Amino acid sequence: MTERAENGTDVQSPEQKKSYALLVDGYVRDLFATGVMLQRLDYDVYIANSGEDAIRIIDAALPELVITELSLHQMSGLELLVHLKHDPRTKMIPIIIHTAIGDQKREDHCRASGCAAFLKKPAEIDELYSAIQHATENIPRKFVRLRTLLPVRVGGHTSNDAASGVEFVSELSENGLFVRTLHPRPVKSVVPVNLIIQSVPVKLKAVVVRTIAIKPGLFKDPGMGLQFVEISDADRELLRNFIKGQIMKDITAQQA
Repeated sequence: MTERAENGTDVQSPEQKKSYALLVDGYVRDLFATGVMLQRLDYDVYIANSGEDAIRIIDAALPELVITELSLHQMSGLELLVHLKHDPRTKMIPIIIHTAIGDQKREDHCRASGCAAFLKKPAEIDELYSAIQHATENIPRKFVRLRTLLPVRVGGHTSNDAASGVEFVSELSENGLFVRTLHPRPVKSVVPVNLIIQSVPVKLKAVVVRTIAIKPGLFKDPGMGLQFVEISDADRELLRNFIKGQIMKDITAQQA
């Protein structure tokens, strides 16, 4: 995250960065908490604590998304929303209101003015993630996805796999995972998966839905995406709580 100087004159900009989320909030604790959550959800985040600073950042480079509190110094979040929606350059930017104000009339006004979602603080991580996905993606993800690094054993080994059979999960949701490996299994293969979450062994079955191989050009993690086809309710709940716990780690204490 990028912070502004206290005097309001030294605002760092994303310098033509095309894809980032701009978080606008005058409450430092909320700015910290939501900013950390967004980073852990794998979003690039720039911050501002006033509508005026937000406009200066947006003038430098258009964000993919704006999330703003309604209660701001001078220009309110509603005024910022109206300003952006009436500017031809910024009117297509989705704007989510995330506010401590629970006034139904203001919510109605925000929705009528074109906000993508109206969330009451503190929004649950699932609720915030869903709102962001529906605002920014043509095909929204249903489940929160966590960047991580966990050892995993995947059956259906191909030749030349590591002798130990241990690979690594780099992305995890309650409905699937991405395994970083040089030896992905064939698409549509159904394989057993074994991993340990908080000292608890989790055994499930998953189908390979996509593979990524190393090739010339932009580097991407080689491996395979898997979708769960057989998992117990208890294990799914364990994954859900683990993901939420990792994203919310150290945040709850700061909000208290």
